[in-house]
Amino acid sequence: MSASSASLDVPFNSAHFEALPSAACVTLYHRSGRAGCGTFSRATMTGRLLDWTSVTSSNNADEASPSTTVPPYVAVIDEKDYTLENVARLQSYASEYLAGDEFGPVDEGGPLRGVLVLAGGSSSGNSSESDNNSRSPEPMTPSGYGTPMSSLTIGSSYAWNVYGDGLAMANMYGLPTVLVTDTDTSSYLRGVATDQSNSIAVSTGESAAQGLNAAVYPSIVSEFNFYMGPGGETTEDGNEVYNSQKCLEWKDTDGKSSPKCAPLGGNSVWATAGTPLSAGYQEGDDKPTILVATSIDSTSMFHTVSPGASNAASNILTLLMAAKLIGSVKDETLDGLNSRITFGFFQGESFGFIGSRRLLVDVMKGFTCTAGNEGVPSVYKRKDEGIARACLHPLRADLTFQNLGAVQGMIAVDQVANLGNSKNMYVHSGESTDGGAGLAGFLSEVLIELSADGDYSAQAASVGNQDDGTTPIPPTPLSSLVQLSSSSTGGVVLTGFDDAFMADSRYHSHLDSASKGQTIDKDAIASAATLVARSAIAGAYQNGDNEIDAETASA
Repeated sequence: MSASSASLDVPFNSAHFEALPSAACVTLYHRSGRAGCGTFSRATMTGRLLDWTSVTSSNNADEASPSTTVPPYVAVIDEKDYTLENVARLQSYASEYLAGDEFGPVDEGGPLRGVLVLAGGSSSGNSSESDNNSRSPEPMTPSGYGTPMSSLTIGSSYAWNVYGDGLAMANMYGLPTVLVTDTDTSSYLRGVATDQSNSIAVSTGESAAQGLNAAVYPSIVSEFNFYMGPGGETTEDGNEVYNSQKCLEWKDTDGKSSPKCAPLGGNSVWATAGTPLSAGYQEGDDKPTILVATSIDSTSMFHTVSPGASNAASNILTLLMAAKLIGSVKDETLDGLNSRITFGFFQGESFGFIGSRRLLVDVMKGFTCTAGNEGVPSVYKRKDEGIARACLHPLRADLTFQNLGAVQGMIAVDQVANLGNSKNMYVHSGESTDGGAGLAGFLSEVLIELSADGDYSAQAASVGNQDDGTTPIPPTPLSSLVQLSSSSTGGVVLTGFDDAFMADSRYHSHLDSASKGQTIDKDAIASAATLVARSAIAGAYQNGDNEIDAETASA
């Protein structure tokens, strides 16, 4: 994305553009279609910069006929005003007009040629600035109803994210959008957009179209070349033609496979406490596992600007601190517990729990390498243990996970750094996840018991059974365990929220950053890590018949 100043004296061409420091809103393909932004084709989309409030449906263009032509424009909007409602207002206004050719031919789409989202600034929309600070681009039901992941979520209709507006799930094909990350550049562009909007302000007796057609030259314009793949076509049933399968199966004209998108995911990390598992496959190792887990990725409308201070980084730090605490216990002591403690840091959880489902499927359902369970030498070498084994198909960089025993329960962590200026944490799920037949209820009692004497307390969350009989689980790796085990194995989630995310959680927003004012309570993270570590040891201490009570295990 770039900006340029064009005039009749200085001919308009791409050589006059200057690249801006920015992060693009990308397209994400899923099984049912696509979500996100992008240009209509590989051709650039260009328009002059106008303040977004001058080109929204509030400045009604009712008098415009469907054939009224206006010069192409790019809407400039502050990051706190970038919401689903305001994008809809921009699109509604633009739908009243046709695009002119002042900045080159327009083969597809209307006069709205893109959106510049500016860092910094203050809200200028209908909502208060505090409301917009709290907004999340995810739906109110994250990873649930209205998303491609709804079938993977326990309690998919429950609104955890009450400040979510669903912008992340919108298909904005033909509306390239970028976040201008530099505040000085943003300030300059904000002034340019305001000045150019003032120059086309509608005078008494003028129509909105007359205003838009005024003062075209000279103008500061922006050019987008963010083609993110095809879209905009549907079947007779209304289903989108282009989806993730179509994108990954793309073939060039010569018939060679040439996928047009990169698969989601990445490398998840897991490790055990105590004596390291052998790098070789040992069939018959049936010592059960207590899994301590969290997600390690975040996302936002601008994929490369996803700080995730609350919904990712705080979780990672909590588990790392818990691992350090457990690591201070002698290996002989940990090895003597009834279960093995395993830590899981999972990638791709924001997109259908990719990481946790992959590991749990391999461990719970069994994994077979087509070359045999011995596999091939891995690229990884373990200290004092020689070379690990890997599998080329299905690709696994290390087969040591085959030595993990059955997962007996899980302690998951989510958003423990933002407690809403309180010192209360919450324990979700528990025995509702396994019908009281497993370890989940015990883990819930232990977490609450262990917090009784600390500065930070943990109490049972108030979320109960819904109309469908399920108890919703916050979108965490625990959802994968409960679903894949058909509710025969469960666990708990330790969070900083009760029945909904905190008002300023900024869930999956680029504003979820300490530099943007996100609340990060370091003492809460430390307290959560201590609770998790002690609870994991208590869970591993429990015997197979669940004969040890929570009070004894917590002593």
